[in-house]
Amino acid sequence: MNLKNALLVMLAVLLCVGFAVAQEKLTKEQWQQEVSKYTGMVDDLKAKVKTLNDQITSLQSQSSKLDGDYDKCMDELYALVGSDKDKAAAYCAEIEAAENKANELMRLSDADLMARSSEVTDLATNVKGLWGDKLSLIPEFWDRLTALNDKVKSLQTTIAGAGKTYTVGTWKRDRDCLWNISKKKDIYNDPWKWPKIWQGNRDQIKDPDIIHTGQKLKIPTAGEMTKEEKSAARSYYSKKAAK
Repeated sequence: MNLKNALLVMLAVLLCVGFAVAQEKLTKEQWQQEVSKYTGMVDDLKAKVKTLNDQITSLQSQSSKLDGDYDKCMDELYALVGSDKDKAAAYCAEIEAAENKANELMRLSDADLMARSSEVTDLATNVKGLWGDKLSLIPEFWDRLTALNDKVKSLQTTIAGAGKTYTVGTWKRDRDCLWNISKKKDIYNDPWKWPKIWQGNRDQIKDPDIIHTGQKLKIPTAGEMTKEEKSAARSYYSKKAAK
């Protein structure tokens, strides 16, 4: 039911109610006055509905013209880069597929991402190929590819960080402990992040106070500590305080 019909139905109901009330409580003259009043309201609303419908028709016409003008501009823009609407649609689909792959990879843990590093390499190659198409010069595609580039770089940085290792030296020469290792500029440059190294190497570090010369420690990606790492740190300090 459109706006016009809905209003007319509501008015008809209102009119019927008015008639019913009038017949019960009003004189014939008063009842006729009420009828005239409601009839005038109906006519007034009909006129407003007509005005609204005329405005809608006009706006639809303007919208259709604007859509046509937009399509014409886009066709001319595609032609400038030696392409057309169909090729642009296929290109857009390729970008969307690359975006979906990037989003999927970015949701992975560092360990899972390392296991699928070849997919990051393939994605980077794919994005490079997309940049090679002249359609990349069109602002919409340029912006999306720029955002894709940022995601690919982030993934590559994560993989590079996740693959970083540190070989434990001697205490006498290197003063190596998790605190001091974390403090190194090329690790985290922050001694308080030592739990990241501990939690990233639980397979070979049972007691964070004890590490051994020659151990090859994985260095998790730099950044804020996770909830698990913070929880492990709190547990460690609580046990220390209890001794």
